[in-house]
Amino acid sequence: MRRLDHALQDTTRLQFPIPGREPPEGLLTMKTDLSGFFELIATIGRNEALLLLVVRAYRVRDGLLDVYVNDLAWTLRTSNRTILAWLDKLVARGLVVYTVKPFPLITETIDRVQVEIVGQRASRLFEARARQDLPTHWIPTVLPLHGRVTFTVFLFHVWREVHQPSFHIDELVTATRLRNRWHARWHLWRLRRRRLLVRRPDGLGLLLVRDPPPPTRFQRLRLRYLSIPHLRRSLVHITLLAAAVALLLALLFLLPHAP
Repeated sequence: MRRLDHALQDTTRLQFPIPGREPPEGLLTMKTDLSGFFELIATIGRNEALLLLVVRAYRVRDGLLDVYVNDLAWTLRTSNRTILAWLDKLVARGLVVYTVKPFPLITETIDRVQVEIVGQRASRLFEARARQDLPTHWIPTVLPLHGRVTFTVFLFHVWREVHQPSFHIDELVTATRLRNRWHARWHLWRLRRRRLLVRRPDGLGLLLVRDPPPPTRFQRLRLRYLSIPHLRRSLVHITLLAAAVALLLALLFLLPHAP
């Protein structure tokens, strides 16, 4: 008599995988109306418009409904509280509605926020007329490495390269809500130094957009460091604690030698 398979218990579940079609290969892109994006910047602000863009990119990349607040925070180089503040601004503008639902776990309960993008201005960002295919990998790589403002200036050139390559710098200042021309020139210099913008070889002075190169090993390490929740705050606390201990030791050393 053959012995029973002891790997199978009374509570063992039988899972029957369903054959699926082979997934298509290719770059993950999202269709975005950048003209609508810059209209949103003019009405609700640069950070809030970028937040909508980042949420969309992560939803396309992961194919899931859930997006972690920490993913939004480190991508946009800000804190979780600031992300929630920007989300509240979108709610006040009538662009977003969200509800908080408790999600019970074995040892604790976490809050799950259901977000609905409802405003016509927000939907124009992804459903309007002249849409461009933006690679979604720009969001978790190019954006956190270069910062929100520089990335917005980069998107402005991506948009204008298709529709109107030549423009005045004041148009860039207005569209991206920069402080002045010097602020715009600073971010243009950053993009040119990092070879994301290059001058045309015909000498006309126009800037061409280059596809961002893959992150280097050091940049990948930096992205990994940025994505770890609470790590930066913990390092700040450790630094302050080490400074306090060093100061205390210095005082203990100096006190016996005081006159």
